Amino acid sequence: MDLDTIQPVVLVGGRSRRFGRDKLIEPVRGRPLVAHPIDALRAVFGSRVALVGACDPAVAALGDIIIPDPYPGDGPAGGILAALEHSKQAVFVLSGDLPAISPAPIRAILQTATEHPAAPVYMAMTDRPQPCIALYRTGSIDAIRKAVRSGRGLLASVGSDCARVPIDAQAAVNVNRPDDLPGATDTQH
Repeated sequence: MDLDTIQPVVLVGGRSRRFGRDKLIEPVRGRPLVAHPIDALRAVFGSRVALVGACDPAVAALGDIIIPDPYPGDGPAGGILAALEHSKQAVFVLSGDLPAISPAPIRAILQTATEHPAAPVYMAMTDRPQPCIALYRTGSIDAIRKAVRSGRGLLASVGSDCARVPIDAQAAVNVNRPDDLPGATDTQH
C-alpha cells in the first residue's frame, strides 16, 4: 500500500466535557496527551499528520497540517468527513486522547487493507469496534455523510461495510476523565 495515498489524521475537536478541561494538553509521560497519537502516526507516515477540529493553539502547534472542520459538534463522524473531503484521499484516523497508541495497530490495519483491498473502512477491533482507530477510504464518504446528516452514529452507517482488525485493547484505551490518565494519582491541578 502506498502510504502517500493516505492522509494521517488526529481528531482534536472534542469538548472534553467529562474531563472538565482540555484533556489534549494534559501531560502524559512528559508530553501532551495529543502528542502520543501524533507520534504514532508520524512513525508510520512521516511528518504530515493533520489535525481536524477546533483546538487549543498549543495542540494546533503540534500538528503538521490543520484541516478546518465544517461539522463542529457532529462528533468523530464530522471530523472524519471533514478530513476525507479536504484531503480527497483515504484518511487514517486516530482520536487525540489515546495515550497508549503505538505504530503496531496502525501497521496491522494497513496490512489488512493491503491484503483485502475491497472494504471502504478498516477499523480496529477490541471487545468492540474502534471507529477512531481506522482507515477510511473515499468510498466511505457517502455513508459518513449520511451519519452526519442523520445523527445516527458512525458505526450504524459504516459498520456493515467495514473490515475489523483485532488490536491489543490497551492501545485503544482513551482518556475521558482525569482518573483515566496513565499514572493518575492526583486529579487536581
